[in-house]
Amino acid sequence: MKRQFCLFLFVLILILGSIQVCPVFARATLDTKIAFASTRDGNSEVYVMNPDGSQQVNLTRHPSRDLAPAWSPTGEHIAFNSDRDGIRDIYLMDADGKNVRKVFRSSAYREYPAWSPDGKKLAYTRPHSDWGIYVGTIDGEQEERVATANFLGGDPAWSSDGSEIVFVATGLAGYLLKAVNLQTRKVRALIPEEPKTVLDPAWSPEGTRIAFCWHTKGIYTIRKSGKGLKLLIRNAGSPAWSPLGDELIYGKNKQIFKFDLSNRRSRQLTHEAINFGADWSEVKPLSVQPQASSLATRWATMKQR
Repeated sequence: MKRQFCLFLFVLILILGSIQVCPVFARATLDTKIAFASTRDGNSEVYVMNPDGSQQVNLTRHPSRDLAPAWSPTGEHIAFNSDRDGIRDIYLMDADGKNVRKVFRSSAYREYPAWSPDGKKLAYTRPHSDWGIYVGTIDGEQEERVATANFLGGDPAWSSDGSEIVFVATGLAGYLLKAVNLQTRKVRALIPEEPKTVLDPAWSPEGTRIAFCWHTKGIYTIRKSGKGLKLLIRNAGSPAWSPLGDELIYGKNKQIFKFDLSNRRSRQLTHEAINFGADWSEVKPLSVQPQASSLATRWATMKQR
């Protein structure tokens, strides 16, 4: 009996060792959500919908102007802009629109929030102050300027590893795409020459590419080094990546579309009023197949018991 068990164990280990197991990742499903702003109820409100455009639901339902929604990395919260207290500032709410609260105790004109990868901080700009790029904790206790956008600009987007923030800065040369290293505070130009009118940068989930709008031309991507400029979608703006980086949502003709990077096809998601400023919830993909090494380790642990 013991010899039969040992033989069985030997054969099992050989089988596990010969199998090349690769993790399988599913495309973004209806478990993820897209948040966006819409004027269909008479003023700008924050909505959510499924990635196929179904089940569009108003979350804010407030007479103020609510816009620029940004999902937290866990998908549990949404940061957004609102002037409900008289000045446009940053607010948080739960994913279902409940528990709305202001981030900072002191009122200031803050806009276009972007989450840090660990979900503990927000990057944003203060246009009525110095057009700087700021970082603040989500409890509103700390706030500091990390870069200046000069006369106009902003649109911060955090890299997936948390080391840099890409943003738009203006000067005599126009609207330029720049990145600030959060450790050294050094600012580098991502595109030193053309294009000169850049808006709405968005960092890809894996951190290798940046999508942005080249005004009047369309949506482009570049590598984080600033090389590999590539046109994706003509006459479009406001790109945002899917959680897996295989699709983009964008704005065109006052509506929101979805673009598949594999077949380069677009699908319209909204059809009424003005819709803009979309963001995709950052639900992380999970492997549905275990690694062979982990199976062998687990079997060995069971054998010792």
